[in-house]
Amino acid sequence: MSKRIANPPPLDGHNLHSTINFGVVPTTPPPCKGSFFPADDIKAFILRFLHQYYSCYDGKDRQELLHFYHNDACCSLVVRGQPGHRLPRGRHIQYFNNNRNLRRFSDPELRNKLLRHKRVNVVSFLDELPSTQHDLGSLVVDLTAHSDMMLSFVVNGVFKIERQSDDSILAFTRVFLGVPDTDGRFLIVNDQQFIRNATTGEIQKAFSAPAPTPFSWPVPVPKDMVQEFTKFSGMKGDWSQKCLEDNSWDFKQASKMFMKLKAEGTIPEVAFMKSLSTTV
Repeated sequence: MSKRIANPPPLDGHNLHSTINFGVVPTTPPPCKGSFFPADDIKAFILRFLHQYYSCYDGKDRQELLHFYHNDACCSLVVRGQPGHRLPRGRHIQYFNNNRNLRRFSDPELRNKLLRHKRVNVVSFLDELPSTQHDLGSLVVDLTAHSDMMLSFVVNGVFKIERQSDDSILAFTRVFLGVPDTDGRFLIVNDQQFIRNATTGEIQKAFSAPAPTPFSWPVPVPKDMVQEFTKFSGMKGDWSQKCLEDNSWDFKQASKMFMKLKAEGTIPEVAFMKSLSTTV
């Protein structure tokens, strides 16, 4: 690669050539790859988490997101339009009102104000944002760090704002950093969300690919949760585990479904453990 410079100035008393070579051979950039996971169990764990999280985020009650965040969680939102393709402020006013783009603000007090702290404040902030539908088939995940005590990954994808036209499809990048709790759940400690207008290609592909199935790979079974649900329901361990699996390992949802099916009398007797009084 070379660059031509008109009337180059002398350097240390020596005239420079008008053409400067950089020694870089022009080449085509490699194609963009999909998600990166170091192992199938981590892949299944993250896909399961994203499936549960966005099912709740796009649902009717975002207050359920309280189950996903750590007590000391922190959250921020940045909105950035591409050059020449700015986001319409009127239609996305709720995003712009909470935009913590550091290039726009130099006031440290305002920067701190737009940074949400504590689980209740984080979920309250997210609940104020427009109703959305995320394209789970568009998600690209990059795992940045993981250990027994911490997990960090970046999610890219597209979503649309409900009750608006098709041109309301936006692109997002979200950085999740979290820690496990005593039940083995992933609790978000830091949530950074970046929103921009989607490219023409992203809009054309939006909602065209099937969503990934989060249970395609074996995942570690949270035995403590199974034992707790077994005590609650009185069912055998394998039936309790199946009920939790069918409800995405959401204990509260599984409990509601169990009570509903029990009241309807549709759970077979074989699912329940025999009491001591009936034991020979």
